[in-house]
Formats: sequence, C-alpha cells, structure tokens
Amino acid sequence: MGSVVLLGFAAAGCGNSIEGAAVAQPGSSDVDSASAGTSSSAASADCAALTKALGRLVADRPHLTEAVLPGSIDPTCSWSKGPTNVMSTITASVKPQVTDPAVLVEMRNGTNVVPDPRSAEFGGVVLDVVAMALLTPDHSIIVNALDPSVSDATKLDVAFAIAEYLEK
Repeated sequence: MGSVVLLGFAAAGCGNSIEGAAVAQPGSSDVDSASAGTSSSAASADCAALTKALGRLVADRPHLTEAVLPGSIDPTCSWSKGPTNVMSTITASVKPQVTDPAVLVEMRNGTNVVPDPRSAEFGGVVLDVVAMALLTPDHSIIVNALDPSVSDATKLDVAFAIAEYLEK
C-alpha cells in the first residue's frame, strides 16, 4: 500500500496576502475582485475561490494568505482572524493526485481512518495524520488548524466543502 505524503503548512504571514472580508454569500464582489486574473475552472484551487466556496466555515477569519510551498505549484491557503493572529489559522492544501479507487477502498481498512459517511460520496477516504486528509480519486485535500478551538469536525467540514467545490 502506498504512503501518504503530507505537505508542510505555511504559517499566516508567509507568501502573498489578500486583505478583505471572508465571503459567506456566493457572488460577492470582494472575492471576485481578489481572484481577478486567476482561473475560474472547477479544478482551480486558488485561495480566493476556495474562500468563496467555504463561506461560513471561514467567515470569522477574514485574513487570507496564499503561499506556494517549495517543490509545489499548488497553493496552500490560510485563513486567520488577522495578520498577526497566527494561532487563529485554518490551513488547507489541495493537490491534484490520482489515486486508484481500489487503493482508496483498501485504505479504508487501515489505521488512522476517520469514519465519515461523506467520504463515500467522493469515492475517498479520510485519514487523521496530524491533519485531516481527504483523499479522493483525483485530489489530496489536507486541512489543519493552529486554533485549538477548531474541532476535527470543522476540519472535515472544510475538507468536504473543498471536495464538493472541486467536483462542480
């Protein structure tokens, strides 16, 4: 069985910062203007588009930081309550990753599996490996939070909201 490779997470304050309010309603001009010039395809995982897709899940964390980690072309998105409030951060990393569905089925019998019925909707599996990792046949979605008040259930809600966005 293959191993899961986790990306390091960038702390708020690293990379390019996009100031503004997080968006709880679709069609907001704040997010649309922040994402000007970026791809709007469903496969896109740019941070402004993810902010829009996550809505209420990050609405209380208006400071968005987008960073591309060394060796990657995919952004890591971090939402916090302010540029100096690192401990309020929720971080998500989305990476296109093709995984054989048979491997995902086998992984469901492994250790660190988080039983969540939503994973079947995406043909995936959730692993608790320092962060919450949702692996689907097409993506690896890793969500973590520096904020101790953010529950694993909220991390899972973020991961599944991203998976739903990617399937549109």
